[in-house]
Amino acid sequence: MIGHLLALALLALDCLVRAWRIQLAVWTAGARLAFNDAVRLNLYGEAASQLTPNRLGGEPARFLGLTEAGLRPVTGLVAIGLEVAGEWPVFLVLAAALIAYYVPDWHIAATAWLRRHRARELVTVELAALSVLLAVYLLQRLVRSGMIRHRVRRQWRVALAHVRRAPWWVLGAGGLLTVVSVAARALVLPALAWGLHGRPPFAQMFYGALALLHAPLVVPLPSGGGGLEVAFLQGFAGDFGARQVTMLLLWRFYTAVLLTALGVIALLKSLGLRAAMELFKIGWGGRRRTER
Repeated sequence: MIGHLLALALLALDCLVRAWRIQLAVWTAGARLAFNDAVRLNLYGEAASQLTPNRLGGEPARFLGLTEAGLRPVTGLVAIGLEVAGEWPVFLVLAAALIAYYVPDWHIAATAWLRRHRARELVTVELAALSVLLAVYLLQRLVRSGMIRHRVRRQWRVALAHVRRAPWWVLGAGGLLTVVSVAARALVLPALAWGLHGRPPFAQMFYGALALLHAPLVVPLPSGGGGLEVAFLQGFAGDFGARQVTMLLLWRFYTAVLLTALGVIALLKSLGLRAAMELFKIGWGGRRRTER
């Protein structure tokens, strides 16, 4: 019972700090966002990200929630941009922490790799940089040729300008709230294991849950596509013995199913089935039928 209460408290903390984060971003963009609206749009994003490949539907759903709350589109773009600007440095630090935990001798392996590979890998790096520059060039040509609508271009330019002018403390506060949010979600598994006899080490549960929670960013299928379940059952986040399947079901319920269900209900209640289905189709690559 204590484990379930702790898991619910951690989820509540996660929702709370994420609501504060988007409220801070909207305030920095020059608008106001009610707390209830902040919680609702984050539920939109949770549902859409869990049900779309690579979590691609999350940001469009949250942007829809911002416009539904009465914000102008450019203000919504600025707010989301400020959030992303504060999130990604945290994600890079977390990725470094996971590498340091799972590959403790990474620096030795990197030194050996650099000694064995020189010209071929340098060519690969140069080709990758050339590809990035080519993509930037093509985007600029599309903008100049008018293939991207002028209104969209103007809104993105204004949004990017606001993000660049944002005070450093706003990005720092957003990053700190992101740390609390990510940690709260990763601590759900250790919380569920509270009081279990022979439970795995805390570090294994925490870092394992942290890695599995962010796996859908690279795994193409929605919500990990079953790969998370296989990794968990193989003991990636700890060996729970006879309770391995039970812990998997409980962990997935609290970290994915519960908030996703609440988000779907909120989407259907506010926007209807048709609009919700349009969000859930993002990332599937299907062609829309042209209406006549």
